[in-house]
Amino acid sequence: MSMQDRCAGDVGDFFKLGLLRWLVSPSPDTQPHRLGVVWYRIADEHHSLDGTSIDYLDPTSAAGQDLRPLDPDLYDRLRRMVETGKRSISALVTGGALPAGSVSYEHLLTLAGLAPRDPAVRAERRQRWFDEAATALDQCSLVFVDPDNGLQRDDAANRRSRSEKHACLSEVGRFLERGQSVVAHHQADRPASVADQAMSLMAEIRDQLGVDALAAVQAARGTNRLYIVIPDDRHRSGLEARLRSLQLSPWGSELRLHRRSIPLSV
Repeated sequence: MSMQDRCAGDVGDFFKLGLLRWLVSPSPDTQPHRLGVVWYRIADEHHSLDGTSIDYLDPTSAAGQDLRPLDPDLYDRLRRMVETGKRSISALVTGGALPAGSVSYEHLLTLAGLAPRDPAVRAERRQRWFDEAATALDQCSLVFVDPDNGLQRDDAANRRSRSEKHACLSEVGRFLERGQSVVAHHQADRPASVADQAMSLMAEIRDQLGVDALAAVQAARGTNRLYIVIPDDRHRSGLEARLRSLQLSPWGSELRLHRRSIPLSV
């Protein structure tokens, strides 16, 4: 997960960037989008195995042979970056992994030195960071929020000692209020099944933000990552068309769609 520089280029990046490139790629049945990315970048941590899933970048491996054909340009860009040994979010951006014209906000989010018992002070620092991100992405129609661990209710996030690993639902709501659609990363790691977690999360988004998510997209490889597609009404039909075509493409064997109602079909 590339919310830490050391993780840039891992298999999770291939899936999330591949999905984003698919959603904004030119299509006769959808309107064009300008992508904005809020990385929720945190300082590198070295106590976990995050970022070590790069074996797929060997094009002779079974995974490489499966994944490279899905987006050869993206695959080769990630492989070149990892081979240099200079893995970072900045290298992803400058290396062309994002669609042309994308806007990237990659400033470090840190609440270091602020105790969980001081939620007001923590919330104020976080708000300043988020205001800068929102301003930077003002002209984007589709925003990807990429926290290390995923989405969280504001009251729960602000009590956590590492709340910078989460995106608050109110932050997603702010983009939606401006008429921007959102794709949000969420790490599924609780005892419930990934499908159940996807349904619960989409229900909470509906309850808290008043918007029905189109789908939760699950990557088939690596850790249990979900990408929640939350549309503005003006973009709903176009994004649904792109998800339908995704399901029918070779990506359909690697990216599974969870829906609250009837699954997408032909």
